Amino acid sequence: MADLKAQSPSGGATPSERKRSVFAEDLRIEGNIASDGILEFGGQLTGDLTADALVLTTTARVKGNVRARQLTIEGQLQGEVNALKVSIKTGARVMANVAYDQLDIASGAHVEGKYSRVNADTFKL
Repeated sequence: MADLKAQSPSGGATPSERKRSVFAEDLRIEGNIASDGILEFGGQLTGDLTADALVLTTTARVKGNVRARQLTIEGQLQGEVNALKVSIKTGARVMANVAYDQLDIASGAHVEGKYSRVNADTFKL
């Protein structure tokens, strides 16, 4: 299993200064991915994903644990989620236990699992 880590040059960067990593739909990974910045993932992953801001695009197929401050799900996710702000979009398929501080589920999203609140003051990536 491979572990990939993308780092921002400074942990205190503003959103416009953070690095953005993009993984396209033709990518298949077995392993873990971690990013200190913004990660847009559209491929297939069996493993864990950790990012400050994470977007699982419509082509994303993820089986594993996901941790993020801000998480947007447009594709498929199966596993465990721990995030401050979670947005599940129309057409997304989420089969996961989700721990969140803020949650938005769009009409037309398919969700299964247990949903519970986390304390934003104690949340860590």
